[in-house]
Amino acid sequence: MEARVDLKSLCCLNAECKEYGQRGKENLRVRKEYGQDQIRYLRCSICGEEFSERKGTALWNSKIAESKVVSIIEHLDRKNGVVATAELVKVAKDTVRRINRVSGTVFGKLHDVMVQDIRPKVLQFDEKWAFIYYL
Repeated sequence: MEARVDLKSLCCLNAECKEYGQRGKENLRVRKEYGQDQIRYLRCSICGEEFSERKGTALWNSKIAESKVVSIIEHLDRKNGVVATAELVKVAKDTVRRINRVSGTVFGKLHDVMVQDIRPKVLQFDEKWAFIYYL
């Protein structure tokens, strides 16, 4: 079983909670643990909201082991296809597709939060793909 993150690094996910998104407030309690990986189900002591520690992550709504999810993402990152990844990791093709879709969404949101206010001095364009996006 993988090491769990400290509860102080997690936050309430209820947008109506006064401590929403604030880490280290010590308002989260473990209500129960479930599954083979002993996934923690948390409760906010301020608003009473309950949620899995995996909510909002690439592992959300997934009961397969974290190590398998990491392996799936690593295989896809190394340009293995869905079928090859499914065979190598020994999961269903639909599982690989779902992990790919969910992780892409989560990583896209993470990218948007972490990469901001970039002022490049030089731009280089690739003629092969020739794609430019304007906001």
